Amino acid sequence: MTIASQITNLAHQFRLGMSLDAAMALPPLMKSLLPLLPSLSPTAQRQLPQIMQAVLACQEREDWLGLADWLEYELLHALSDPTPRHTE
Repeated sequence: MTIASQITNLAHQFRLGMSLDAAMALPPLMKSLLPLLPSLSPTAQRQLPQIMQAVLACQEREDWLGLADWLEYELLHALSDPTPRHTE
């Protein structure tokens, strides 16, 4: 299963009210993003901490729909940014 499909599935779990199971799956999923950082575009690298902060804030407020939106729209968009990474 790709990281994108894992993120989408997790967002759907939050939307369907399976917040306990989804909340348990969230930390390992976020941790799995760390090895991807060097391969992301500079824009995505800048956006990722902001997105993670927003996800955590939604989790603290128990705003499961907001969390799902951040995962499915903002995070997936950042991870799929086609801008090439500059190597120096």
